[in-house]
Amino acid sequence: MEKVLKYSILRYSPSKIAGEQINLGIIFDAEADTYREFRYSKKFSRVSNFDDEVDIDVVKGLLKQIKQDVEGTLFSYGNFDIDDYVNYYINDFSFEKPKQIIYEDLSEVLESLYKTYFRFEFDKADRPTKEDDKKMVARILRDSGKKLINERSIFGKYHDKVTYDIVTDDYKIKFFDFDNKDLNKLVNSAKAWAWNGRHNTGSELIIIYRYSDEISKHHNEEFDVIMNILDESNVKVVNIDKGLQLLQ
Repeated sequence: MEKVLKYSILRYSPSKIAGEQINLGIIFDAEADTYREFRYSKKFSRVSNFDDEVDIDVVKGLLKQIKQDVEGTLFSYGNFDIDDYVNYYINDFSFEKPKQIIYEDLSEVLESLYKTYFRFEFDKADRPTKEDDKKMVARILRDSGKKLINERSIFGKYHDKVTYDIVTDDYKIKFFDFDNKDLNKLVNSAKAWAWNGRHNTGSELIIIYRYSDEISKHHNEEFDVIMNILDESNVKVVNIDKGLQLLQ
């Protein structure tokens, strides 16, 4: 029998209009293994950098309370329902709708998900690689019932061959890796993919970018140039976090 892990990300967003948000914690709920955990970020300086007006003591208190709520019912497993619990948080601090992922090795899937959503908790050498992120996206798609197509090269409008990282009946996905890169050298690549987007037909084209320095990117002119180029085309551009939300 397949084992299914439910999980939900807690995010802080001081302005729903601006849409900026930061991940604070994640609930894991694996009924088959009678396992439940709320694991949260310990790098509160990132939260302060994200919003210098937030009260960190309030944030810490909230996270500790959620941990107690979630893990305090381990010995009465049936009294906790993740779908109901996350509905209590609908303001600045809110959980996403719980998602599911199939697993064989519980420890492996817990670590993979936590590293994907909380890569800043780890030293650079221990953060997920581009290949790790691609594998996670592919895994999420498969567990969502999507069939991955082996042939990832598709002929474009002028019979030019365009190669994607992941292809399904619904999506064509390309990864942009900005980590430790000279972004100025990626501007021409962005222009090429913007052209591909404007001439895309059939399944939706999604560009998922990896940029570990989420705070500093807002002050990076080259990053803004690349985003502006891509935004003017028929392309959905998201980071790995929002990409996983979208594809699930």
